[in-house]
Amino acid sequence: MTLKYIWWGKQQRKEDTLKVAELYMKSHPNVKIITEDYSGADDVAAQLAVETADQDTADIIQGDYEFIFNYINRDLVEPLNPYIKNKILSTSDISADALAPGMKNKELYAVNIAMNSEAVLYDPELFEKAGITVPTEDYTIDDLHATLVQLKQSITTPDFYPLGNMLNVNYYLRSRGVKMYKADGTGLGYDDDKILADYFTLYKKWVDEGLLSKDSLKDWPIDENHPLITGKAALYFGFSNHTTALSKIAGHAIHLLPFPQISKEAEGRFIKPSMFLMASSYSKHPEEAVKFIDFFVNNVEANNILKGERGVPVSKVISSGLSAKVDEAGKEQYKLLEYLKTHSSPIDPPSPGNAVVLKNALQLILSHVIDGTTTPESGAKEYRVQAVDTLQGTKEETAK
Repeated sequence: MTLKYIWWGKQQRKEDTLKVAELYMKSHPNVKIITEDYSGADDVAAQLAVETADQDTADIIQGDYEFIFNYINRDLVEPLNPYIKNKILSTSDISADALAPGMKNKELYAVNIAMNSEAVLYDPELFEKAGITVPTEDYTIDDLHATLVQLKQSITTPDFYPLGNMLNVNYYLRSRGVKMYKADGTGLGYDDDKILADYFTLYKKWVDEGLLSKDSLKDWPIDENHPLITGKAALYFGFSNHTTALSKIAGHAIHLLPFPQISKEAEGRFIKPSMFLMASSYSKHPEEAVKFIDFFVNNVEANNILKGERGVPVSKVISSGLSAKVDEAGKEQYKLLEYLKTHSSPIDPPSPGNAVVLKNALQLILSHVIDGTTTPESGAKEYRVQAVDTLQGTKEETAK
């Protein structure tokens, strides 16, 4: 039998994933696994939309928290409780909290395979060469600004900007005590447009001060052209598991910090499911697909290959075993998640399905704020108009 596995990731993940597939096929000679990889989660979501329309989705799907429920809610994902009951899938070493993000009405549909968090990635060697002290874990947005100014003054290379990108708007809103969307996705989760205007103002200020490039809206892939690898930035807002691949490319460990504290109003940081594995309800071999998922999550040899590149494994046995073996970059992940256990708040509900439209709209408005053609205040009002119009469709769908 043949199983198709769809996922996203760069070269290192591809090499490791193929090795795990080969390992599985070696012990299951009746199974052939073909993989189809994409550059990012959005690309997988787009491909799934096409395949779902044709009722021909991959047997095994690597999913993201932001889009898995689009498929779970439409019964396009195989329910997993029966496989747990029949001991085909083992969740005995996974905590209830780690399983919860992939559940609906007490039924497990998506297996969370690892935990990670938003994180500031930085090159410790660059800081050392510049003679600048790295902020401590309890640093604030003002502390970060002071560090960026120091870096700008110390490193005068023309194409160097201390910060490779800006902290995301969702985190900023959470840290101000509000959320981007209502829990049901039918509207914005904040009433005061000044909060979004403040974010726009901060973004433009740091660009104008030369701390942040005008190209900072670009989402840099994890490869040799990443700003941390080329030395064009000292810090970058990303995810904790990115340290593994970036460290391998850099040839030395890339370190991690939590996101900075924005205000005393609320705790914006959170621990998130890195990604999920699901079995398609269209699969002709759902049991074998679930067996592979179990192997991916629970097999020691498989995870010795993966080495936590997708995040800290949810299996307590696997996580404990790897923690003693991981390199410096891997230890950074464990260290950060340990800190966030007591310095974080619960993750927000997934964004509504049409959030990608609003993300693009916000990017366009922000670009106009940066170049001065729109004020932060006008930009925030414009975004509300577009958001209300877009989310109205979600509200109508929810009412059905």
